Amino acid sequence: MTNRPENNCVDESQVEGLGLSPPVRLRIWPAVVVAALLAAALWLLFTFGTTNIHSAMALGVAPAFALLLFLAWWLGASLAPWRDRIAGIACFILAALAITFMQKTPAMGAMLLARALPFLLYGVAALLVVTGLLRWSLRRWVLAAFLIVWTGVFVLTRVESIGGNLFPVLSWPWESMAVQESDTLPFFKTGARAVLPETTLPGDWPAFRGSHRDGRVDGVRFSADWSRPPREVWRQPIGSAWSAFILVGKYLFTQEQRGEEELVTCYLAATGEPVWRNGIPEKFADGMGVGPRATPSYDDGRLYTQGATGVVQCLDAATGAVLWRRDVREDAGMEVPEWGFTSSPLVIGDQVIVFTGGAEGKGVIAYDRLSGEIVWMSGHGNSGYCSPHLAALCGVPQLLMVSNFGIESLDPASGARLWENQWDIQTNPRCTQPVVIQDDGVMLGATGTSGTRRLRVERTGDDWQAKEIWTTRQFRPYFNDGALHRGYYYGFDGERVACLDIDAGRRLWAGERFSGQLLLIVDMDMLLVLSEAGEVVLVPAVPEGYSEKARFKALSGKTWNHPIIRGGKLFVRNDREAVCFELPQVEGAA
Repeated sequence: MTNRPENNCVDESQVEGLGLSPPVRLRIWPAVVVAALLAAALWLLFTFGTTNIHSAMALGVAPAFALLLFLAWWLGASLAPWRDRIAGIACFILAALAITFMQKTPAMGAMLLARALPFLLYGVAALLVVTGLLRWSLRRWVLAAFLIVWTGVFVLTRVESIGGNLFPVLSWPWESMAVQESDTLPFFKTGARAVLPETTLPGDWPAFRGSHRDGRVDGVRFSADWSRPPREVWRQPIGSAWSAFILVGKYLFTQEQRGEEELVTCYLAATGEPVWRNGIPEKFADGMGVGPRATPSYDDGRLYTQGATGVVQCLDAATGAVLWRRDVREDAGMEVPEWGFTSSPLVIGDQVIVFTGGAEGKGVIAYDRLSGEIVWMSGHGNSGYCSPHLAALCGVPQLLMVSNFGIESLDPASGARLWENQWDIQTNPRCTQPVVIQDDGVMLGATGTSGTRRLRVERTGDDWQAKEIWTTRQFRPYFNDGALHRGYYYGFDGERVACLDIDAGRRLWAGERFSGQLLLIVDMDMLLVLSEAGEVVLVPAVPEGYSEKARFKALSGKTWNHPIIRGGKLFVRNDREAVCFELPQVEGAA
């Protein structure tokens, strides 16, 4: 039997002197079993999980439950001397407090502690096995040394931000974080002028996810043979933000944070050279990162922007000069949302429209695009991170707004509600754009326990109805938008790029777990994915199954920004750098 009391006839001093048989015999098998079960649970969650529900289980629930079992074993069944049991618990508490409160915020420290727990449990279980022949007086010091090393490593570790899977993004103190980099970026000289065309040109990308906000790129072909990766044309440091580029004529426009100023910036697309900047003394920071989240919109020589703290601006796109400015915090009577304002302005006729998440009747605001005066306010939703979306359903132009309420259709001219479908959010907020299907269909999604829903919109005179066709939990997008192609929707089920049959509401395949944002290259039946890790991946947009055509590393660090393509060039950015690549031509093309 493993736990017999020691034989008093044995000379313990001699045994201890040899260091071969411990005078205290621990019962270690429960610790080994708990560590093994934790490893198995995490493997299953990482291998087969997709959504942030699975991430929460892997980050918090599974390690916390394993820790409770470990502590129960240590206190109640380990057979260690009681003074060592109490001392071990006290040392662990001190170590946990050190790891937690050495971070910028206790919340980030708690996330780091949860990330560190599996390593502690694996290490203790392994050391108990490999030191089995040592006497307890030595083994406890080995365990104490391991606890000190474990504590030191994670005290030195820094939580830079939170990834799309809600896991902390970690770095060492000597590694420059994006926030520090953006704070020290020099302010470029201003005064130059962008020479813009009178109207947008074919291939221009004047708004978030393109002219129709659908991520579709038409009339573009390039070689999918990336045995030689796309050629880097230029690379520039850029301020922190999750804003994407837009491109009009020869110029790129985006938003970024440099120091204490939130900027709207203009760059030459050919060289990456800065042209002008517009700055306001605003700064937003949270666990997801620093700086603005929305993307500018271009219309008739003007840029419309919304900053992370709620400042809406109309700028002269040639110079960056302010034409008018509003603050939705004042207009909607609200505070900055938890993750900041993220709505990319939508220009419809003489109005520019943003989502605010204000009180009832103030969730959406339409401003006069020339004067900035409020035209109307409307909307149920008081939480969400989507942008207004223009659609023509049953032949009628209308504004679609997705939020925690579900989806609403508003008359762009007056804000009057045409129809709605209430689908209250259960877990994380909605962040993705609605998908318009032909003349009478709409699809919206959310992560966690919600999933995706397809609606059919019907009109009889002035009476509108939105009828549910199906709802599925097989497709749960978080903040990753997708694209519709040949009757199938390609996007993300949690972190996995996936294909959804829009007629049956059934997921056909789910590919690799890399998260990110994508473009649909229509003429090639191809998805171009910019992953969260900064890799560009080509995935055929076909319903038969997932495959990968090519991949290369484009950016370093967390990447949530949408890519754009124009003139054979791929433009990508994240919270620290912007890059232009020349895509390889199809063989034989001019």
